[in-house]
Amino acid sequence: MKSEIYFTTGDFAKLCEVTKQTLFHYDNIGLLCPHHKDEKGYRYYSYTQFDTMYVIESLKEMEMPLSEIKEFISITTPDTMIEMFTEQSRQISEKINNLASIQNTIEKKILLTKEAKNTDFSKIVLSEAEEEYVYLSAPLDNDDDENRAAISDFYQVCMRELHEKYSIGALIKIEDPAASEVGSFEYLFAKTDYTDALPLAKKEQGLQVTGYHIGKYEAFSDTYEKMFSFIKEHRLKVAEYFYAEPILDRISVNDSDKYVTKITIPVSRE
Repeated sequence: MKSEIYFTTGDFAKLCEVTKQTLFHYDNIGLLCPHHKDEKGYRYYSYTQFDTMYVIESLKEMEMPLSEIKEFISITTPDTMIEMFTEQSRQISEKINNLASIQNTIEKKILLTKEAKNTDFSKIVLSEAEEEYVYLSAPLDNDDDENRAAISDFYQVCMRELHEKYSIGALIKIEDPAASEVGSFEYLFAKTDYTDALPLAKKEQGLQVTGYHIGKYEAFSDTYEKMFSFIKEHRLKVAEYFYAEPILDRISVNDSDKYVTKITIPVSRE
């Protein structure tokens, strides 16, 4: 009875979910050689090589060069294995966190787009808003270089601390409510759950007027006028700033005339 069962190159490749060419390459560079070759030159692999193959493919998945994998396997000791795998485990955890962040962003975008499909953008609505927290950029009232630096810093914090890349809006100052005049962007903001790791601003619970602008971001004037007419009609007093959030943007539609921006104006009764 045979004491060992060996696998042909094709069978071993199939079990390891790689190609035969991959095994040939690993053999040629001395990374993983077959257990033996027969008199005709055919390669045969042992089941004891499955673990080695799994480690090679796992490290390759972590973008480690084959030359480094070969060096690691050739000089490995219990201590070097522990050190290497500890570092790989750390990198895997980091990748998992990054992928979870990407998944969270995608799910938010899906939810936002689904809600947009069921929203009547022609309506202006007065509603009660829940308390929310937002992370703000530095004021965008400086020269272009300083504003660019402020925006860059803001995006870095959003990606690093909030894991937020898309749900970013603008806080805009209301210059003259009586004349429906608004200023330029004062801050960028990102909504977030409360955390004491960052300085956050609080959007207070209370009344708000919500409307939707369809079209390019630069052409808000008609939408502002309609919303301020609604506010005057209902005898409401506006806050100092309002919020503009992209709902449908270039990720959702390919025509800037179909962009949709949600405009939220905090208000109170006169």
